[in-house]
Amino acid sequence: MTIDWRSMMEKELMFSEDKQDIEILELVVGGISYGININDVKEIIPYEKKFTRIPGAHPHIEGIIMPRDFIVTIVDLLASLKLVDSGDVKNEMLIVTNIQNMNIGFHVDRVKGIHRTTTASLRKPGKKRSTSVKDAIVAILSTNNGDIEVLELRNIISSINPEMVFV
Repeated sequence: MTIDWRSMMEKELMFSEDKQDIEILELVVGGISYGININDVKEIIPYEKKFTRIPGAHPHIEGIIMPRDFIVTIVDLLASLKLVDSGDVKNEMLIVTNIQNMNIGFHVDRVKGIHRTTTASLRKPGKKRSTSVKDAIVAILSTNNGDIEVLELRNIISSINPEMVFV
């Protein structure tokens, strides 16, 4: 059973007694493991630096590409989370999302895999977080390999463009 992640977070069902099945895509940015709801992912494509820059765009917007018959705006997730490049070996990818009919590709260092789990495995994030971006991290998923900070992509988009309102 898949659930609507957005409404789940809004109602704080994520931390309720009711267990819901979820899938978290683990990715790495700046040497830190993050997770996003797999339901937000449209596709994952290799990152190529062949994009068109947009004059006057927000500094976290790298540009746009057209991988097929749709345009994707590329967001530098490292810059958006106010992180420093770790210098780790990279297999750069674009995680293409379709949030409110906007194709947004998040540039990440690498993708590690998918965690199939339940909401009971998530805990609320504490004060110590890897990023100072307000409301970017909404949960923590503990795995055998360490903690994964779960991101809310809508909040990252809103930090780039405060006029974007997600309902």
